[in-house]
Amino acid sequence: MTIYEAVKRTVPVPDAALRYGLETTRNGMARCPFHKDNNPSMKLNDDYFFCFGCGESGDVIDLTAGLYGLNNYDAVHKLADDFGVGYETVILDPAKIEQKRLEREREQEK
Repeated sequence: MTIYEAVKRTVPVPDAALRYGLETTRNGMARCPFHKDNNPSMKLNDDYFFCFGCGESGDVIDLTAGLYGLNNYDAVHKLADDFGVGYETVILDPAKIEQKRLEREREQEK
């Protein structure tokens, strides 16, 4: 498993959006940072985002790259650092990655 796969499995799009300053509504909508957006038009799902206004879409790596003007390599390493996805995660099995994600969610609920 690559670091890209580990980050995508571990970091949900809404979590990254919230951490990086996007305010979301109860139904997972946010104002799109990629165009002038007066009302929330970007849908944030766990695995991807999509803006109904400008058509921008992608995964958590694409979102981070777009927000910070990074390439995918730098974006995935920013996500790994910010969300504690250790580089050793790359060799872990998917069950352990899911366990880490659930632990992080429980910590955020506190």
